[in-house]
Amino acid sequence: MGRTLYPWCLKYRVRLHAFDSPLISPGKPVTPADLIFACQVCAEETLGEVSLMDKLRIFRMGKNPEYFKRMLNAFAGYILVEDWPKFWEKDAQKEGGSKSLPWPMAIIANLVANGVPYKQAWEMPECQAIWLNAAFAMRKGVDVAIMSPEEEAFIEDQLKAGEGEAPVANPAG
Repeated sequence: MGRTLYPWCLKYRVRLHAFDSPLISPGKPVTPADLIFACQVCAEETLGEVSLMDKLRIFRMGKNPEYFKRMLNAFAGYILVEDWPKFWEKDAQKEGGSKSLPWPMAIIANLVANGVPYKQAWEMPECQAIWLNAAFAMRKGVDVAIMSPEEEAFIEDQLKAGEGEAPVANPAG
C-alpha cells in the first residue's frame, strides 16, 4: 500500500479496535478504505487524510477484487497470528471465564508486571508479546496448555477429515 509499516503490535490492535475496524473484528465486511486506514494506523501516519495515491489505491482495489484479496492476504500475513502459540481451551473458559479485562490489556499488564518497559510492551511485535505472556504465566505456575506442533497437525488432519472442531482459543478472532 505504498507505506512502511511498523511491526504489528498490541498498540495497533487496540487502536483499530477503538475505530471498530473490520480488519480485527471477524464477520464484518472489509472495504478497500478500511485497509488503507489500517495501513495508516500501522505506519503511524496522520489519520483521516486520504491522499490522491490512496484514492487511486482504493479505486484499483474496488475494481479488481483479486488485487484487493492479495492486499488483504498481505495484511493478514503482516499480523502474524499464525505464529501465535495455540492454546488448549479449558472448560472454565468455555463456561464464561473472567471477561472483565480485555485480553490485550491483560497481556500488557502481565508484561509490565514482569519488568517489560511500558512502551516496549505496547510496541513489541504482538506475536512476541503473546509468547512472552504465556512464558511469564507458566513461570508463575499458571496451567497454560500450549499445543505442540504434532498436536496442531493432528487436529488439522481431523478437521480436514470432518471429524470435529478444534479445541483451541485464539483471542485475535
